[in-house]
Amino acid sequence: MNTKKKVISLILVLIMAVSMVMTGCGNSQGNGGPGQKATPATLQIGVENKGYGDQFAYKLAEAFEAKTGIDTMVVKSNSSDWTETALLAGAKNNDIDVIFDINNLAMKNLATAYYVDGFERAYADLSDIYNSKLEGYNTDQTLKEMVFPYSLEACTWGGEDKGYGDGKQYFVNWASGVEGIVYNKSLFAQYGLSVPKTTDEMFALMDQMKTLNNGTYAVNADGYTIYPFSYSGKVNYLHYPQLVWWAQYDGIDVFNNTLQGKDANGNYAAESQKTIGKLSSFTIVADMLSSENQYTDPNCASYSFTDAQVFFLAEQAFMMSTGDWLEREMSTNFEGNMEIAFMRIPVNSDIIANCTSITSDEQLSQVISFIDGDTAEKPDFVSDADLAYVKSARSMYCSEGNQHICYIPAYSNNVDAAKQFIQFMLSKEGQEIMLEYSYGNMAMLNVDASQFDYYSSLSNLQKSKLEIMQGNGGATFVGKNYVHPMYYAGGMELCYNVMEMFFGVDKSSGSYKTAKEFWDQEYAMVSNKYDTIMAQAGVSN
Repeated sequence: MNTKKKVISLILVLIMAVSMVMTGCGNSQGNGGPGQKATPATLQIGVENKGYGDQFAYKLAEAFEAKTGIDTMVVKSNSSDWTETALLAGAKNNDIDVIFDINNLAMKNLATAYYVDGFERAYADLSDIYNSKLEGYNTDQTLKEMVFPYSLEACTWGGEDKGYGDGKQYFVNWASGVEGIVYNKSLFAQYGLSVPKTTDEMFALMDQMKTLNNGTYAVNADGYTIYPFSYSGKVNYLHYPQLVWWAQYDGIDVFNNTLQGKDANGNYAAESQKTIGKLSSFTIVADMLSSENQYTDPNCASYSFTDAQVFFLAEQAFMMSTGDWLEREMSTNFEGNMEIAFMRIPVNSDIIANCTSITSDEQLSQVISFIDGDTAEKPDFVSDADLAYVKSARSMYCSEGNQHICYIPAYSNNVDAAKQFIQFMLSKEGQEIMLEYSYGNMAMLNVDASQFDYYSSLSNLQKSKLEIMQGNGGATFVGKNYVHPMYYAGGMELCYNVMEMFFGVDKSSGSYKTAKEFWDQEYAMVSNKYDTIMAQAGVSN
C-alpha cells in the first residue's frame, strides 16, 4: 500500500470509530452495548437507518443465530458514506461481513480493480446463491429465476453481451423500492371518483376535481382546498411516473438502450438520449404542473418533499408522486384514518401514435380494461401486436430497489456464513421478518405476497404496492440505472435538472420552460460532453 493510501485508510478508520455503534444480538453476545467487541468467528451485519429503518437487521440476526448457531452482531451507522469508509478501511481494520446498503457507487467500485486493498474485486461473488433454490417457497426455481429481471440486471456486472464485466452477480436487492402515484382512496370514494387508466383520463379527472364543490374545488374537514395533486418543486419525485411514461411510449427495449447510452443499432450515440418518449413524458408532467391548469397549490413550487407529503396526508390533495416509504417517513403526520394506496400508473395516451389498430383514447382505455381483467372480452378492434405493446406499457412501474443492495465485502473472513445469512434473508422465513420489521418492504422476488403470514397485517398502501409488483405475471420495472458504465463511470444522468423547478413556476418567470425547451436543454447537457462521458466510461463503438 502506498503512503497516501495508508494515510487515507487511517483517517477512514477514525471516521468509522465515531460513526458506528456495535450491538450484540445473539445468545452468546447477550444484550451487547456500544463498542462491544466481536470474536473473529462472529458474523457482523452492517446496516444504516434510512427509509426502511434498521430493526429488520436485528430481527434477522436473532432469527439466523437461533436457526444456525452462528454468532451474529449488528453494526449500525447513521453516516451516509459509512459503507465506502468500511470498504476502504480493509480487512485489518474492519470486520463487517454483510452490508445492507443504499449505494449507487457499487458498480463503479466493482469495476475498479483493487478498490479494496489486496483484492481484485471489492465484493464476494454471489453467483452460487443465484443458482440455488431458496428455502420455504413452493417452487423449483432458483433465485436467478425468482427475482425480477430488473433486479437481476442491477446485481450483475455486465457480461459478454454487454462488452464489459464478467456477468457474475455480486449483490442482492433487499428492498423493492416501488415509487409512483399514490391516491387518497377515502376521498376518491367520498366523491365517487374513478382511478384513471390513461393520462388523458387523468387530466379529465383532475379537471373534474376542480368542480366538485358547486363548480369549484372541494374542501376538507378543516376548510382547506383539496387540489388534484401535490408535489415538491425542489426534488424530482415526479421523475417516478415520468420515467414510466417515457418507457411506455418508447417501449422497454428502446428505453433500456437509452439507459446504456446506445441507439437502436446498439451504438453509443448522443441521439439515443433524445427520444420522443422522453419528450412525451416531460409534456405530461409540464401539463400537470402548469400554473394555468391550476391542478396544484401554487405554493407547491416552494415545497420540500416532506412539505408535499404532509400536504397530501392533510387531505389537501387527492394524489401525489412518492415512494413506498411514505408511511414510515410521515408516521407523525399519518393518523391512519384514511386509506391511501398506489394506483396503477395511467398509460401514456400518446402511445396511440405507435399503434395501428387503436385510434382513440377511449379505445386505449377499453384495451387496458381487458388487460386489467375488468372486462372478459378482448376488444375486436385491437391487433395482437398492439395488445402486447399496451400490456407491456401497463405493467411498468418505477423502482429504486436496484440501489438497495446487500453484499459481502471481499475481505470478509466469514464468506460462507455471510452467504448463509443472505440466503436466510431471502427465504420465506426471512421475508416474513422483512415484511414485519421494515414497514411492509420485501426483496425484489416475484412471488405471491399473500403466502406470507404477515401479509394480512400490512397497511392498505403496502398491500397495493405488492399487488402492483405481482399483478399480471409481474411488474416491468424502470428506474435510475447505475448498472451501465456510461452512468457509474461516465457520469451520464437520465435527468440533469429538477423538472419541477421549470414546469411549476409562473410562465412569466425567467426560469419557466416548456417541455420542449426542457427536453432540448437536457439533450444539450449530455451531447456536449458525450465523447468525454464515453472516454470516462471506457467504452467505444
